[in-house]
Amino acid sequence: MTKPRTKKQRFDDYYKAFKCVEKGVDVKRYRAQDGSIPTHPVVELAAPDLPEAEVLKACMKWLKYHHIFNNRLNNGTFRHDGSWYTYGIKSGGDIIGVMPNGKHLEIECKKAKGGRLSKGQQKRMREVRGTNGLYFVVHGVEEMELYLGKLI
Repeated sequence: MTKPRTKKQRFDDYYKAFKCVEKGVDVKRYRAQDGSIPTHPVVELAAPDLPEAEVLKACMKWLKYHHIFNNRLNNGTFRHDGSWYTYGIKSGGDIIGVMPNGKHLEIECKKAKGGRLSKGQQKRMREVRGTNGLYFVVHGVEEMELYLGKLI
């Protein structure tokens, strides 16, 4: 179930739609109702049909080969004795690690065709980058090489 949109969000949508109609262009929504944004690869991928799990495995293998410390970040919730508990870092990247120069690194993996970056993931990306850390959204090893190749 999605969270209801605020008055401001609805007003912003109406305003953007009005501007599009005024200019005579199609009305397009950049964000979904839940606030997520679409992601797409920025480079051509060798395997454009890989699911997210395979992208994640390949990225971790590449990081290990290049001696970049990393771990898979699992998070979720569970119920025990009538109470709900959470574990992991909410909206954290799929891979968390440390670059050889000591910089914090998080990588959010998406399927090769593209995916959606949730509002929480967008906030986490701003927080990590705001503290001089590295946060990347990747759709394959080729894209990760583009981002990290210059840094190692």
